This record gives sequence, C-alpha cells and structure tokens, in this order.
Amino acid sequence: MRRVVTTAIRAERAFSSRISALQKPTSSSSPLTPDRATLEKGTVQPTVLKPFVSASLQHEDLFNFEKLVHVDEMFKARLHYGHKVGTVNDNMKWALYGERLGVCIFDLDITKKYLVRALNFVAHVAMRGGMIMFVTSNRDTMFDVENAAEEVGQYSHVRKWQSGTLTNTRQLLGASVRLPDAVCFFSTLTSLGENHPAIVEAAKMAIPTIGVVDSNSDPAYLTYLVPANDDTPQSIEYLLRMFKEAVRKGHEERIRLQQGK
Repeated sequence: MRRVVTTAIRAERAFSSRISALQKPTSSSSPLTPDRATLEKGTVQPTVLKPFVSASLQHEDLFNFEKLVHVDEMFKARLHYGHKVGTVNDNMKWALYGERLGVCIFDLDITKKYLVRALNFVAHVAMRGGMIMFVTSNRDTMFDVENAAEEVGQYSHVRKWQSGTLTNTRQLLGASVRLPDAVCFFSTLTSLGENHPAIVEAAKMAIPTIGVVDSNSDPAYLTYLVPANDDTPQSIEYLLRMFKEAVRKGHEERIRLQQGK
C-alpha cells in the first residue's frame, strides 16, 4: 500500500512539474510562495496574490473557447429566451438586453463572455484530473445531462437531492468519499421554484460551482454564472455540447503534458 501511495505522489509531482513548465515567472526576484504578510493582505486585496499564480491560470482563455462559442449558434439554440417579465429576479437584470412580448431577452454578448469563462474553468479542472459533477432537476433534460456526463467520464446527479449529500457523506454512506472538484448546474431551481439545495452545500464545502442561470433564478452562492435559458432542450443540448468539449480539451491537454509533448 505504501508503494502505491508513493508512486501516486511521484506521478502527481511529475505532472505538476510539467504544468510549471508552462509558467513564466513574472519577476526573477519573486518568491515561489507568498510570505505570511502577503497572505494576510490577500484576504482583503486578492490582487496582491496574482504574481504567485501560475501563468496558465492567469490566462483568460487558455483553451481558446472564444473561437468556439458563437452568438449566432447561441441564438439558434434559444439561449436568449428568459421567463416572463413579472418573474425576473432583480439580481439577473444586469444580463438582460430587454424584453419582447413580455418575455425577458438575454444579452448574448454577455452570455458569451461568461460562458467562455466557465468553459475555461471546467477545462482547467479536467486538465488537473479533477472530478466534475453535472446536476439538474429538470425532468425534460435529466437524461441528456446524465448521458453527457457519462460520455466524458464524469458524474451526474439528476434525481431528488438528499440533504447532506455533500456535507454529511460519512453519516449517509458510512464512510468518507471523495467530493467533486466542481459542480455544473444546468438548472439552478427545483421543480418548486426554489434554489437547488446542492448549491448551498457546495458553497459550505468550498466546492466551485458553475450555474446556468435563467432570468427568474437567484445567482447567489454560484462561482461561475452563465446567464441563459435553462428550460428548452435546444439550449441545454448546446450547453452540454460546450461543456463536454471543455472536459475533452482538458483531458487532451493533461495527456499531452503527461507525455511531455
């Protein structure tokens, strides 16, 4: 058992060294790790820690999703449709272009910006061997979400959420289990119109979350927002295709780095 653990640690260190090969030091005199004073200052001013973050993470579009995401394709997939004006959440007004016949319309330029950001994050997680869980409570798209996660070797949860699934695994399962490194919500509301309970649980466990947020949804506690239609099969099909591609790009980059190419 000790040999297995040692081998795994060496493999991870080797992979980390290949990742660091992509990094370009911002200053020849900068230390590899911040000192205590810098860390304390970083709690209120996070930008002071930027010189200590790898260059690959500072790149806004390392995987070049800007060229993969197109506004016209999002329009055809109906990502711009929100809910009725009377149901709009005040915290989602910033992402709206306007309204048409009483229906909220998303600004797809804003949607593209946030979608590219979310896709890059998912690709980074996959590149580092992270576990990603796809979640939805929409009955019309649950099988599509489940199949999409399986296609890229990830996990999904599309049934009723049991309280404590993330925060109380030992009592529920009888043993500690590995939690996901990121959770993608393709529907942030339950069938009762309430926030998905997994969002709060993930926040309590400091698990980053990606959420497709419709005009009637509350974006609170989500790490990466994608303001878009989360109801129609066309929109979810498009988003699933994008997130599957993000996972694949991350896996391909991980293999390339492991092979030293």
